[in-house]
Amino acid sequence: MKIVSDISSPRLRYVLDYVFNMRLGVEYDLCEPGACRDDGAALYYTVQPQPDRFSVPCSGLLSETDVWQFTPDLTFDNGQPIIFADHSGCTFKFDVFAAIFWMLSRYEEYLPFLPDSHGRFSPSESFLGRNGLLETPVVDQWIMLIRNELHLRFPDLQMKDEHFEFRPTIDIDSPWSYLHKGLIRNAGGLVRDAARCDFALVVERILVLLHLRRDPFFTFDYIDEIHRGLPLKYFVLVGRHGKFDKSVNPQNRTFRRFVRQLCAKADVGLHPSYAASLDENRFLTEKADFEQIASVKCNESRQHFLRIVLPQYYQMLERVGITSDYSFGFADNIGFRAGTSRAFKFYDLQNERVLNVTLQPLVMMDVTLRNYMELTPQQASTRIESLVDVIKQTNGTFTTLWHNQHFGQPEWQEWNQIYVDMLGSLR
Repeated sequence: MKIVSDISSPRLRYVLDYVFNMRLGVEYDLCEPGACRDDGAALYYTVQPQPDRFSVPCSGLLSETDVWQFTPDLTFDNGQPIIFADHSGCTFKFDVFAAIFWMLSRYEEYLPFLPDSHGRFSPSESFLGRNGLLETPVVDQWIMLIRNELHLRFPDLQMKDEHFEFRPTIDIDSPWSYLHKGLIRNAGGLVRDAARCDFALVVERILVLLHLRRDPFFTFDYIDEIHRGLPLKYFVLVGRHGKFDKSVNPQNRTFRRFVRQLCAKADVGLHPSYAASLDENRFLTEKADFEQIASVKCNESRQHFLRIVLPQYYQMLERVGITSDYSFGFADNIGFRAGTSRAFKFYDLQNERVLNVTLQPLVMMDVTLRNYMELTPQQASTRIESLVDVIKQTNGTFTTLWHNQHFGQPEWQEWNQIYVDMLGSLR
C-alpha cells in the first residue's frame, strides 16, 4: 500500500503505523508525489487536495510541531460524528488521519483544564464528554470507514480481521480488610466503627481477627471460580500504607506468600500506589518490591485511583520499564477516553515521539457505576449491555475493572450478580 504525501513527520508516521500496521495489518510505503510509481493501491494525503484520486484531505495538524489552544468543530456525516471536516471533494470528507491523531495523542489534555480533587482530567472537560459521545468509539468507527473504503477500491488488498475481545481485570488494593493490618490500625478501626455505632463491623472485625470468620476482602477462590475460562488479569498494590493506600506492609510474610501464589497461577501486574503517580522513586521502589516478592519481571501496571497526568505519567512509565498500562480511563464515567477500546502506543506531544508504552483503554469500572454515576444496578446493567453492543459492532476490546473487596461486601451483592451475569453472557 502506498501513501503518497508531501509531508513526512513523526505525527503522520504514528497515525499511519497505527491505522495500517496495528489495526489493518497492511504494510505501507510513504512516498512523495512523483517519487513512486502510480500503480497498485495508493492513497493520497497532500496539502493540495486530490479530488480525482483516492484521497484524504490534509488539515495541516500532522505537519505541525506545536500544541495550539483550539478545539476542532464537531459535525456529522450520515450520522457519523467527524472532526476536521473538509469540502474539497476528496474521497473522505474529513481529515481522518488528523482526527485519529487528535484523539489518540490526547491533544486536549495538554491544554489548560480544571482537574478534579485528585488532579485527574475529568470527562466533563473532554471533547467527547461535552458532546455526549463518551460511549461512542469514534476512532474505531473511523478505522472501519477506512477499512470499508479500502476493501471497496482495492478488493485484492489483504487486511487482518479484528474480533471482539473481553478483558476482565481485578485490582487488589488489599487482600484483607482486617487481617495483617497490625494492632494500631485495627485498634483505630474498632474505635472508629464504635464511634459510628456500627456494631456489625465491630463484631465482624473481632470475629475475623479471632479467625472465627473469613476476612471479607479475601474473595479469590470465588473470583477464580466465576472467571473460569476467561483471560483474567490482576493488579496488586505493594506500596506502603497511606491516606489513599490501605495496603498491607509489603514485608509481611503472609502477604508476600499470597503474591507469590497469585503470580504462580494468574497474570499479575503492578498496582502502583496513589503517591507513586507523582513520585518516580516511590514507583521504582514498589516495582522492585513486586519483582522481588513475585520473582517475575514486571512490565504491566494500572495506577491506583487511575491517577494519571499527561504526558509526565507515561514518560515515567517508559523510564521505569513499564511497557503496558491499563490506567487509561475515567474514574467518574464509563466509555472511551480516547475514542477507542483498542490498545495504542502513547504519543508524547511534548517531545514529538512515540513512547514504548502501550495503553489498553479501560471501558468500565465498578465504583464508576455505583459511586460516581450513582446508577441503580438495573440502570448499570442496561448501560453495560449498550457498551458491549457498540464494542462488538466495532470489533473492539471490552476491558473492565472490579475490586476483590466488593465481592465480599453485602452492599455490593446486587452489583456482583450483574457482574456475574455479564461474565456469563460474554464467556
